[in-house]
Amino acid sequence: MNSLKSGLTLLGHDVFLASNGDGFKNFPSDFRWDQHFQFKHCHSLNGIISYFNIWKHKDLLKGYDVVLFVDPNYLKLYRFLNDPVYKYIIKNNNKIYLSGSGDTKHVFDYWYNSDTKYHHYYEGYLMNNPNFPYIKDKHKVREWEDYLLSVIDGYIPIWYEYAEPFRNYPKLKKTIRIPIDINSQQYAPNKVKDDKVVFYHGINRECKGTRYIRKAFEMMKERYSEHAEFIIADRLPFDEYMNVIERANVIVDDANSYSIAMNGLFSLLKGKIVMGGAEPIANKELGIEGVNPVFNINPDPEQICDVMKYIIDNRDKIEEWGLAGRKFVEKYHNCLDIAKQYEQIWLDDLK
Repeated sequence: MNSLKSGLTLLGHDVFLASNGDGFKNFPSDFRWDQHFQFKHCHSLNGIISYFNIWKHKDLLKGYDVVLFVDPNYLKLYRFLNDPVYKYIIKNNNKIYLSGSGDTKHVFDYWYNSDTKYHHYYEGYLMNNPNFPYIKDKHKVREWEDYLLSVIDGYIPIWYEYAEPFRNYPKLKKTIRIPIDINSQQYAPNKVKDDKVVFYHGINRECKGTRYIRKAFEMMKERYSEHAEFIIADRLPFDEYMNVIERANVIVDDANSYSIAMNGLFSLLKGKIVMGGAEPIANKELGIEGVNPVFNINPDPEQICDVMKYIIDNRDKIEEWGLAGRKFVEKYHNCLDIAKQYEQIWLDDLK
C-alpha cells in the first residue's frame, strides 16, 4: 500500500496510511497502531493494546472520500475487536472498498477445497498453523466477512487468486496489478561472478512452497555445486531482505502461486531473475501481453530443478533477462499508472 499511496499522492490526492507495518516486514505508515508497548509472546494482549490505541486516535480515521481496507480482519480474527472499529470507519467515511490482496475465509474455502496449485498454499499454511481459525472458528469468520462484504462499495483484487473466488460477487471490481514505486530500487546489471549462479530463497511462510524449494536446493547442491550457490534465509524485515538479495542472481520466490508478489516485483526492478508464479491464466487476468519474465515454478522439486538447470545452462543470458524484468515492472506495475486505475473506479462510484 505504500506504493499505491505514492501513486495517488503524485496524482494530487491526500492519502493517510494506517497499519501495523505488516508484521515483521515493518513497512512505514502515517499511523502505526502497533507502535506502543507490546508483549513479545502474548498476541491477544497486543491486540487489545492496538485496539485501544486505535480508539485513542480514532479522529485520524474519519472524513475521507474513499477508504480501502487491505484486510477484513485488522486484528487477526477477533471479531469483538474488529467489529466496532470497522463499523466506526464505515459510518464516518464515504466510499468503502476491500482490497483482494490476502487471505479471507472465502478465498480459503475456494482454494483449499480445490485440486489446484493454490491448494498447496493453504496446505503448507496449515502445516504450521493446525488451529488456523478458518478451520477452527469457520462459522464466526464467515459470518463476519459476509457482513463486511454486504456493506462495502467494492472488492478490488490484485491477482487471479483473489478474483476467482468472487466471480459471483456483485461488487467485484476489475483486477488491478500491484503498484510499485519504480524509483525505489536501483537497477544494476545482473552479473554472474566466478561463473557461479547464486540462487536465493527467503523463507516467509511454509505456504510459499519452501518445503519444495528446499528439497530442490538440496538436489541441486549435489548436482551443480560447481556452477551454482543455493542460499535460504529466514524471515527478514523488508529493508534487510532487499539488502540480502544484492549478491543473488536469481530469487526463488513462491512455488504455490499463480502470480508474482511484491518482493518478486522489487527483485525484478533491481535486475534480478525471479522464479515464482507466472501461470497463463494469471497473466491473462492481469492483462499481461507477450512474455512474462518470471520463470514459472510449481510445487514439484523436480520441476523447480529443471528451471534452475535451464538458468544455469543459459547463464550468459542472465543480464539480458534481468534488464527485461526491469522493463516489465516499469511497463505493468508503475505506481502512477496503477493509481490512475484505482482513481477511475473511485471517481465513477463517487459520481
